[in-house]
Amino acid sequence: MKKVLLLTGDLATGKSTYAKILSDKLQIMLLTKDRLKEILGDEIGFKNREENLKLSNASMSLMFYVLDEAIKVNLPLILEANFKDKDIKRIYNFKEINDLDILILRFKADYDILYERFMHRIKYEKRHIVHQSAGLTDFNKFKEYLAKGRDIDLTSFNVIDVDASNFNYQNDFDLLMKIKRFFEV
Repeated sequence: MKKVLLLTGDLATGKSTYAKILSDKLQIMLLTKDRLKEILGDEIGFKNREENLKLSNASMSLMFYVLDEAIKVNLPLILEANFKDKDIKRIYNFKEINDLDILILRFKADYDILYERFMHRIKYEKRHIVHQSAGLTDFNKFKEYLAKGRDIDLTSFNVIDVDASNFNYQNDFDLLMKIKRFFEV
């Protein structure tokens, strides 16, 4: 059966870092929306928030294109993004049409912890320019954005909730074994 692992959830939870760890350990191809967006931003550029959002949409379209191609050749895949409701519906359609086995890791933590990490990124980390126009520096807007993402219905999928209050999950042997067994069965 074709296998796809999705990493999704709150901003600033370490999803991209953990996706890279898993890809390296399991030797499975990884696509991250942020990296695709960075490549598009470098090649095409953008002038405002609206154009930046178009880069985000194009990144997701590329991700779905590669997913479709990977399915055709039965290639296991790891996808990482802040999947929106429309993306999850599209993934569900892929699942149904292609008999996919999908495991979702959903990352969550307390809003205050995540906001502090997010603001630290903005102030001290050299983030790519395409990630600097989110408009989420106000705590209430940040919290509202995360709450909307948490409302996405994932009941049609096998989901493991990951507590990202700290980054201990990155060294959690039991979690790694669950993911490894998913790809081996």
